[in-house]
Amino acid sequence: MSEPGLTLDHRMLARLAREVEEGDPIAWEGLELDRDTAYDLIASQIAELVRGYEARGVPRDRQTVILLATVVKLTVENFVLHQRVLRRREGRGV
Repeated sequence: MSEPGLTLDHRMLARLAREVEEGDPIAWEGLELDRDTAYDLIASQIAELVRGYEARGVPRDRQTVILLATVVKLTVENFVLHQRVLRRREGRGV
């Protein structure tokens, strides 16, 4: 994101995402994952993706649409996984 005064920093993305989680907590219990490491890793991958779009000259408005579509895909994926977890808890299998 090469707007003047705005540097795409994966640490900033991870921090903002953790703040978003405060309003919609993730169930980390029972997982052998470090929350901060997970956020940093994923934020780093997203930042690299955006830098790649910029390097290829993808216009900012197109990048926004691509990133919003990515958010929708990931939200649907999360929804499906959550439904599977709920069904397992209810004893209905997957």
